[in-house]
Amino acid sequence: MKARTLFSISLLVLLGACGDTFDGRAVAEPEVKEFHELLKAKDFEAMYRRSSTDFQAAAPKEKVLALYAAIDRKLGALQTTKQINWSVNTRNLVTTVVLVYASQFQDGEATETFTFRVKSGEAELIGYNIASFDMLIK
Repeated sequence: MKARTLFSISLLVLLGACGDTFDGRAVAEPEVKEFHELLKAKDFEAMYRRSSTDFQAAAPKEKVLALYAAIDRKLGALQTTKQINWSVNTRNLVTTVVLVYASQFQDGEATETFTFRVKSGEAELIGYNIASFDMLIK
């Protein structure tokens, strides 16, 4: 009887984690939209506050804010963005979603990679990378 109960509980936990796997992309995509809205509004502080504590621990706040300001200063306002790749991975009951966008800014283009941890239907930004020749040479 105990083995059956333990199996049932384990199965429920596993299925709960699978929900994040199946829904992870849909949960993370609106976070990218919000990131871009805050970037357009030049609300870099809010962009930083919305990121995970892991993200915040990885780089000093001043450097992250300087990066966001440099994106705005060198590339200008975001014009269009298109998702070009995505992946969802669940390992040890932790779901990670990676979304890659080709983004066109007023003064250049970039490839943006967002990494989110999804848990219980909530996405938190744990990584952001922007690759742009236009940004580098300006």
